[in-house]
Amino acid sequence: MRNFTYLIISILLIITGFNSCKRVDLIPAYIVITPEDFENCIDVSNFNETHDQNFDQDKLTALTRHKFTHVNVYVNNKNLGCWELPCKVPVLDVNNSDSCTLIMLPAFPMSGMANTISGYPFLNITRQKVLLQKDHVYEVAQNRPKYVYSEYTLFPYFETFSNSTSFSPVPTPDSTQNDLTFLPVAYEDKYVGEIILNDGAGLHFDVQSTAFPVPVGSYRVVLEIRYKTEGKMDISAKMSGAYYPYRWYSVGGINASPNEWKTIHFDLTNTINSNYGSSGNWTDLTLMLTGVGKEGQDTHYYIDDIKVVYIRTA
Repeated sequence: MRNFTYLIISILLIITGFNSCKRVDLIPAYIVITPEDFENCIDVSNFNETHDQNFDQDKLTALTRHKFTHVNVYVNNKNLGCWELPCKVPVLDVNNSDSCTLIMLPAFPMSGMANTISGYPFLNITRQKVLLQKDHVYEVAQNRPKYVYSEYTLFPYFETFSNSTSFSPVPTPDSTQNDLTFLPVAYEDKYVGEIILNDGAGLHFDVQSTAFPVPVGSYRVVLEIRYKTEGKMDISAKMSGAYYPYRWYSVGGINASPNEWKTIHFDLTNTINSNYGSSGNWTDLTLMLTGVGKEGQDTHYYIDDIKVVYIRTA
């Protein structure tokens, strides 16, 4: 009887072993996403109505001008990770006959105190029904997503240099610095802010914005700057009601980009909340841009579409 029991157990173990060795279907479907899929992906045709604003066409166009470099991908609410564009995302858990729910959240490197990949938090989530089939490729270009700004997204500061500028030189003992202008100029069929550093105007500049209110506490606050420069530039911020109200706090820096327009993003949330020292839910913020030129030659700085944007997080 004992031998018979051992025999039964052995047979069961063998059967279990065979079942565990059954071939698992690891053939994926693929999603192909390119940078072009996120160009002009934001619809602002109803922005003024939904946000109770009166933005002119320059500002509305600036709201669509992003160069998203990454994307967060979700299929049927499963997070497939953050991918650099262009990318080919494998998806294992698919049924050849059923549609899947695809969510793609645009993202980019968040510069400043820490350089991390961050999803752009100011857009409404767009869900798409797509058919994914094993060993087949689904190209997002077949049905590119469209996004709109969340109704809770607000822009307390917006400079497009279309008519004038809210920036002015920081008063210094250097008289040439005080004479430095940062005014709109026509450049590449658009008005942008221009600073030219040369021996006559000095080898550095410090220009600051007017003060504007931003919320304190449970808000995400981001600074966006579009630039094309021949020199490096540093960005600082100053808050009214801070522990040291006359201190400028470093936000981050911009490397030279003489041949290409780039957009950079800085998260101001921690800078504001860590250094704001008064009671209340708001503080007035001022931005300062600082650049250095090279002796014996002109150094051009072109700046455009400076935006501070925030949304409540709790």
